[in-house]
Amino acid sequence: MTEYVETVDIAVDPQLLFDYLADVANLPRYMPRLSRAEEAGDGAVSVTAAPRLADGSRVEVEGTAWTRVDAPGRTFSWGSVGGRHGYRGSFDIDAHEGGSSLTVRIMSERADADSVRAGLRDVLASIKRLTEGGTTT
Repeated sequence: MTEYVETVDIAVDPQLLFDYLADVANLPRYMPRLSRAEEAGDGAVSVTAAPRLADGSRVEVEGTAWTRVDAPGRTFSWGSVGGRHGYRGSFDIDAHEGGSSLTVRIMSERADADSVRAGLRDVLASIKRLTEGGTTT
């Protein structure tokens, strides 16, 4: 399984950023390929996504994910339930001068590393744009 890691500095209070990212209702706002996310109880989340296939097309898929919130450590983790790629990830938020340092980690058996890295960059850019624009307040 391969781990992918990206970090970005965001000019937002670390606790506000964590609260925003850990709220399941916000997932479709900052994850471009996710169109729906609803809590299903006991940390489970029902999701609808439109991932890009190797040929560039998109297909809509529904599934269930798990989530875990570690408020004292400001870590929000998630993963697929029964997924094909052993997919899981986390956001770790640390205080940084002027705001927060956000690190995203993805573990996946998926072979298309370029696509995974591009997806990480898309998500981090989306989070930075939304949160620095005042969405968390």
